[in-house]
Amino acid sequence: MIASCTGGSGSTSDGSSGPDGTTGSATTTGSSGPSQVDTSTGSDPDGTASSEDTGPEPQQASSVSQYGITWTFDGTYPVGQYVTGDWWVVGPVTIESVSPDPTDGRNGSMLDPVGSQDYDDRAGNHEAGLRVSFPLTVEGTHSLVSSISHPEEPECTNGSSDAWLTYDGDCQRGPIHTQAILTIVDQAPPADAFRPPYAGPDKPSHRASDVCWDALPKLAGPAELPDAEALLRHVERPWVDHLGSWVMQHGCATHNMYCYGREIGNIVAQLATYVLLDTPQQQTLAIRLIQLGIDNHGVLQAGGGWPGDGGHFNGRKLPIVLAGSLLGDAAMASPGLDVGNEDRMTYYGSDGIARWGRDCDSCYFASGCDYAGACMNGAKDCRDPAGLEDGCADYRNCCTSVTWVGEALAVHAMGQRQAWGHDAFFDYVDRWVAGDVDGGGGASSDFVLEMWSMYRDAAPTVGGCR
Repeated sequence: MIASCTGGSGSTSDGSSGPDGTTGSATTTGSSGPSQVDTSTGSDPDGTASSEDTGPEPQQASSVSQYGITWTFDGTYPVGQYVTGDWWVVGPVTIESVSPDPTDGRNGSMLDPVGSQDYDDRAGNHEAGLRVSFPLTVEGTHSLVSSISHPEEPECTNGSSDAWLTYDGDCQRGPIHTQAILTIVDQAPPADAFRPPYAGPDKPSHRASDVCWDALPKLAGPAELPDAEALLRHVERPWVDHLGSWVMQHGCATHNMYCYGREIGNIVAQLATYVLLDTPQQQTLAIRLIQLGIDNHGVLQAGGGWPGDGGHFNGRKLPIVLAGSLLGDAAMASPGLDVGNEDRMTYYGSDGIARWGRDCDSCYFASGCDYAGACMNGAKDCRDPAGLEDGCADYRNCCTSVTWVGEALAVHAMGQRQAWGHDAFFDYVDRWVAGDVDGGGGASSDFVLEMWSMYRDAAPTVGGCR
């Protein structure tokens, strides 16, 4: 049951302070950093719990804070954290307010979101009226996604579009700075619980103690490895990724994730490859990827998803398959064939060769992959109608194929090709890396390509699980 009262307007936050810093009396920096916590009680003297507080027993708090966002309750409630650091609170609960204050078209919050968004009216797929207002009374298990908007003035330019800086100093088009998730539960979850998916009404439970670590390889890496802390930062915060449209490139929280699918695919490729290695960070990275897979699967279960489309929707399926294989969840390990570009843009041609191209109708391929004559518009990623050639190079080479190499390698190494369920994807990636595709032969990074050369043809070294 959910009830809300009109309210929640107040002073405008421009997003320039708060994230990664002090909110109220609790200082947070994500999953690590200083906090003003009374260790004898596990909460701040004013009743605010910070994201640093840990322990098997629930705390009692009147508010909780994460990533610069504070949720304040109408009283003191049992609270705690999932293995990823995200907060839960035992309801029924009335959330009196969220800080920074929601304002017109900025700093919005949504409950169990899927499809369109009402966090920020500058962001893609905006639909007014979807946000909740405060005070908000919630009963049962629900996910409250709250946000901090970027300031009005863009910080950089991406292509011809206004854009803002990412957590690692790059430039993306999302006008949202930060998002955090508060889960309202009817009873305290186990201390090792993953956060249930934020999207939709179904909130399945998974535990870190259910992870079959024998299903994860422990490979030796090349001499030069990516920076582990930089990789972990990519998945430190939740990826709120429920829009299901190309306008997601204008819709992400840039201090949580990247917006465009090429970058998402490149990041997932790096993470999927690195998590195969026997490193001190392996289990931490795997836990974060499992949470991402739980969230992505939740989007699918709620009726959302990611179509095949240009360079937009890479990297969504791999975390689901990885999570399912490590948790022993068959439905997650085999989520179907309609999850993003990897499956929807690869197929067996009429000659039996794995080809690249989306199943769509456009004049672009027939006009020689050029806008000319009677063909002045149309999709650039459609397949050859005859099924004898790969589709045009535009999105094929810049924004899809190169990002898929790390994913394919991870699935091979974990012995999950059959669970993935689409052989054309793997056979196409083999062609791409071998240089059989015009312009192919590369990967998202030298690290991924070197790992491919070391392990593509090696037999999986994983053990059996339940």
